[in-house]
Amino acid sequence: MALNMKTGKLADIASLDHVNILTPDVEQCRKFYVDALGFEEGFRPDFGFPGLWLYLEGAPVLHFIETDDTLPDNSGTIDHIAFRAHNFEKFTARLTKKGIKFEDREIPGMDLHQLFCFDPHGIKVEFNFEGQDRPWKTLEKEHRKLKKPGAKKKVKK
Repeated sequence: MALNMKTGKLADIASLDHVNILTPDVEQCRKFYVDALGFEEGFRPDFGFPGLWLYLEGAPVLHFIETDDTLPDNSGTIDHIAFRAHNFEKFTARLTKKGIKFEDREIPGMDLHQLFCFDPHGIKVEFNFEGQDRPWKTLEKEHRKLKKPGAKKKVKK
């Protein structure tokens, strides 16, 4: 259990475990999430129906169930699912190579940069890049602000 920092009490819910997605095409999901985004395919119990479990750092975070039922073209009232991510340039290069369109934005006043894309079902997927994982152009801009032109450094004797 996680400690609630506001109340000092143990919280009953500690973290998000996984997201379950219904799909008519597990292979299409595999291509997007494994081949394009870099999730790892892993063990899935034999439930007696087709599906797929995808892992991050050893934990199964995305579950897919193949179904022939009619599915909505979007994720209903859920706006998006979000993940922490690393190495913005490498990540965006992989998306570009796979032909996946994305939008990214710098978050004002925060050490955070976000990227959004859509999976084959139209579900919005967000990736958060913090600190040194943010885009190089952002890091360079911050570095230039720290180095003031014409400023002389004082040397202590």
